[in-house]
This record gives sequence, structure tokens and C-alpha cells, in this order.
Amino acid sequence: MSTKIMPISHLRREASRILEILAHEEDAVYITHYGRPVAVMVDYEHYERLLARLKELTQRLQETASVQEPTTSYTTHLAGLHRDVWNGIDTDTYLQQERDAWED
Repeated sequence: MSTKIMPISHLRREASRILEILAHEEDAVYITHYGRPVAVMVDYEHYERLLARLKELTQRLQETASVQEPTTSYTTHLAGLHRDVWNGIDTDTYLQQERDAWED
């Protein structure tokens, strides 16, 4: 895809030819007015594909950005992450031993 830049005066004179170019190529034409960009022209079908892609990417972003809240408390959720490590250990006794070790 190459970049085509043209002044608005050229667009006025050659509108039919420019539309024909857009229909056959997937190029965008940047229209300038006094040397500054003011518009971009693309073929209608290309524009529709761009909109569909934007919608798809927006939906995908919203799906990945939405975080489900855990249905249990945060502490229970964290404890469940390492459940196999704590299996068979009396956590109250373990925590008491840890507190005692800190106090010594």
C-alpha cells in the first residue's frame, strides 16, 4: 500500500479518475488543503472492512479487559491457588509457630 497525497484542487479536477484508482487498489489517498492534510479517501468496501476489523478488535479487547470477580473471598481465592502445598497441614498451628519464631 503506497501513500498517495494530493491537493484538493487536484481532487476537484480528477475526481472520477481518483475514484477509479481507489476501486482497483487498496490505497488511501490523503487530501491536502494549503499543504495540510484534511481528509483521507479509501474505497467503500475497504472502509467497511476497516470498520468490521475495528469492531472485532474492540470486542476482543473488551473481552480480555473484563476481569471476573471471584465468587469467594480474596483470602479463600488465594488459599485455593496453593491448596496442594497446604494439604494436610494445620494452618493455625503453623501460623502460631511462625508468630512465636518472630517473637524470639
